[in-house]
Amino acid sequence: MSKLPLSRKIAYGSGGLALNFINMLISQWLLRLYVPDLDGALVAPALFSAIFIIGRVVDGVLDPLVGYISDHTRSRWGRRIPFIAIFLIPTAVVTTLMWMPPVPGERSLWNAAALFALVQGYFIFWTLLANPYMSLIPQLSPDPKDRVDITTIQALFIMAGTLLSAVIGNIKNAFGWTGLGLVAGCVTVAAFLPTLALIREKPTTGLPREENYLRPGAVMSWLAETVKNRPFRHLLAATSLYWFSLNLVIILIPYWVERIAGRGDAEVVLVMVPFLLSNIVFFFIFNGVSKRTGKKPVFLFTLGGSACAILLLLLAGVAPVENMLYTQISMAVFGIPAAGFMMLPYALLADVVDHDETMTGKRREAIYYGVQAIFCLLYTSDAADEEDSVDLGGRRII
Repeated sequence: MSKLPLSRKIAYGSGGLALNFINMLISQWLLRLYVPDLDGALVAPALFSAIFIIGRVVDGVLDPLVGYISDHTRSRWGRRIPFIAIFLIPTAVVTTLMWMPPVPGERSLWNAAALFALVQGYFIFWTLLANPYMSLIPQLSPDPKDRVDITTIQALFIMAGTLLSAVIGNIKNAFGWTGLGLVAGCVTVAAFLPTLALIREKPTTGLPREENYLRPGAVMSWLAETVKNRPFRHLLAATSLYWFSLNLVIILIPYWVERIAGRGDAEVVLVMVPFLLSNIVFFFIFNGVSKRTGKKPVFLFTLGGSACAILLLLLAGVAPVENMLYTQISMAVFGIPAAGFMMLPYALLADVVDHDETMTGKRREAIYYGVQAIFCLLYTSDAADEEDSVDLGGRRII
């Protein structure tokens, strides 16, 4: 079994930088642009919220549909690369324009109309780009060890996106909102260019395709076959619930630092750094252990270890350690099992796709990533809504 060269693993994994950086950028900063406060809002707060709710619905509908179409794409460039090549630039353009309201400095229907169009475009184009990109993992190599390497490298780029997001405020202060938008667009293109340059798929022009594959009944049939896959249901439940818990913990950290540790906003980073550092160290440790013992035992340790680590936070104020230091230690401990979650689920999903092929005789990577995206969206939407809220004089406006 031929090994995938390291250069191609890195070329593929680099896309994770944009996936995480842009997600964090939109989640943490777009509200500050359009609704900094009630008086300075460029868009009515309730309307801003409604626009994003609609976008999430559009995203949820499109994820499995794009996966289904990608699985049925027949071209000499394969099933995934054409989507990345066609939609990369439109995705970068939409991501850039979101930070350029047509009427800056005042509330306007033009701002609302532009935001609606751009947010819907954001969800549409990122789905068309990200679903085929993620679906490449099972195709890159059939070797389970290679797949662990691929998702480990991707997780490192995702972590790089997190670190880059820490300087968003500095970028905005230096270049303004327009400059921030241009940086976002450039990061999007730069992250996916190595994938386009070095990753090659086998031609799919000669593969059979179901007749009338776009009829609604055919799509629903594929969805039904997907959820019948028992290993997929187990993995889907675990990853969706874990994402909800992880997002909730991360979002609560600023409040925890203020209310429990008695520190200011500037010291939130001192809690996140131990978490990120233990993440990075244990990416490499779990990579090696997974290759020796298999992915499943490490993933089960990730789930159980994370539950125990989160419970450690409940002892803040009881343990004979100063609260801030105790929080830092607890987050460093939590970062250990969380590292396994950052790198293993997509490698496990690739194995699930292989199992599906033995059951159905069909190769259906993208539909699985599309269905998983729906459930992760549902389980993280409440946390994201909390993150997108603004406290104005005790009134929660989003």
